[in-house]
Amino acid sequence: MQTQIAPLFTRHNPKGIYLANHSLGRPLDATQDKINEYLDHWYTDLDDAWEPWLQALDSYHTKVKTLLRLPDPGSVVLKTSAGQGLRAVLNCFPQRTLNIVTSSLEFDSIDFILRTYEAQGLTKTTWVNPQPTQPVPTLTADDFIAHITPQTDLVIISVVNFTTGQIFPNLKDVITHAHANDALVLLDTYHSFGVIDLTWPVADFAIGGSYKYVHGGPGSCWLAIANPQNHQTLDTGWFAKKELFGYARTADRAEDHRSWWESTPPIIQAYQALPGLEYLEHFTVEKLRATSLAQQAEMRHIFQNHNIPVFEPQDPTQFGAFSLLPAENHKEIVSHLKQNNIRVDSRNGFVRFGPHPLNTNEEFERVAQTLSKMS
Repeated sequence: MQTQIAPLFTRHNPKGIYLANHSLGRPLDATQDKINEYLDHWYTDLDDAWEPWLQALDSYHTKVKTLLRLPDPGSVVLKTSAGQGLRAVLNCFPQRTLNIVTSSLEFDSIDFILRTYEAQGLTKTTWVNPQPTQPVPTLTADDFIAHITPQTDLVIISVVNFTTGQIFPNLKDVITHAHANDALVLLDTYHSFGVIDLTWPVADFAIGGSYKYVHGGPGSCWLAIANPQNHQTLDTGWFAKKELFGYARTADRAEDHRSWWESTPPIIQAYQALPGLEYLEHFTVEKLRATSLAQQAEMRHIFQNHNIPVFEPQDPTQFGAFSLLPAENHKEIVSHLKQNNIRVDSRNGFVRFGPHPLNTNEEFERVAQTLSKMS
């Protein structure tokens, strides 16, 4: 696979060893070509550029929907952030205080938005804490189920946790219990989309993006809605109107997939993300997942040979696309590696190492040697 993938990434220069593929990720050569295509339409066609632009946006939505295995009548809407998608969902409930159940380990944007809404009296959130397993805390389905009651309006779960990499266990059990209590479920798929090949788990909403594993860069995010006609959001705009160019002074929404659109969409983000989605289609999530698991196993083995106390999961298939080094001095380690032209990152006491198919065992060896030299 490496020989097939390498020609697709010739323009970028990692300037050392890049093991932060769970963060910004590497840009494909085709990304610049696709953005140039977007600009060419603008330069050449001016207002007529909207026809090919909207075709590209439709292609983006279709590709994300297919990769999610989201069945009809589900639809996908381009967003500039996962947080924007979350706010659209929060704003589709009646005007009352919402009861939300989520974990205390959600990504900062999700956590911060929920706390901001709560501070304004718009929501009340029950935070489910992880089990204090060592060295990595773990979330359980039973702990979520215990907090979901008939008063719960919305349950928010990360399919893969951004700090620990844990794949949420028995996800369908939680979704079933939530629906039995008339609660809706929103999944954060940012660390699972493009990483784990899942059948759509009958959730009501999902947020995600092309940052990281999908090689689409920042700003190319989306909201997936399982039944768009079942809910309406206050986050709207003229592209969601029934008659897009009618300019009527009404609040009549589109009755198709546009009902969840907002104002003029950032078309360039779709162009930016399309090459990464095509990359996933070509190599398949299943094959890329197998490569990731094999690389992580080899990387951890090399680290262990150098007495680096990397976390070894009992079942690696229950974790995402990065491996962990628990360390109180995690920021110091990241800084030390950066000084040696090795790019990683850390979150909440763990250094994260996210290999890409282009990374080699020789690079893992060099990283291990650099780590072992730290006093």
